Amino acid sequence: MLLPMLLFLAVAIAVLWYVAAPLLRGDAAESERVVSANSEAVDLQSRHAMLIAALADVEEDRSTSKLDEADYEHLKADLSAKAIDVLKKMDALDNRPPEPPPGPRLLDPTGDKTA
Repeated sequence: MLLPMLLFLAVAIAVLWYVAAPLLRGDAAESERVVSANSEAVDLQSRHAMLIAALADVEEDRSTSKLDEADYEHLKADLSAKAIDVLKKMDALDNRPPEPPPGPRLLDPTGDKTA
């Protein structure tokens, strides 16, 4: 009876350690920040691609007379302004200093700081 209980306790502790270890890492917050910045860049790229596709659709709708000139001008101005705003946000992300790669940092065992 004692052996199964100790085995269960050992497995429970191992599972708890496995689940909690990433949260206890010292660089967990930094890794989360890097992942967040990368996902923001991907989101902006996706939004820009969708806006460009929408502009192409508006152009096609105008050429097939589905849109009159006033609606076309309004939609084109609106979509263009949004695309420009997204491009500015993408440029702001590109101008930030490069992010260090996530993961453990390697330490120099010699302590030499000249490298």
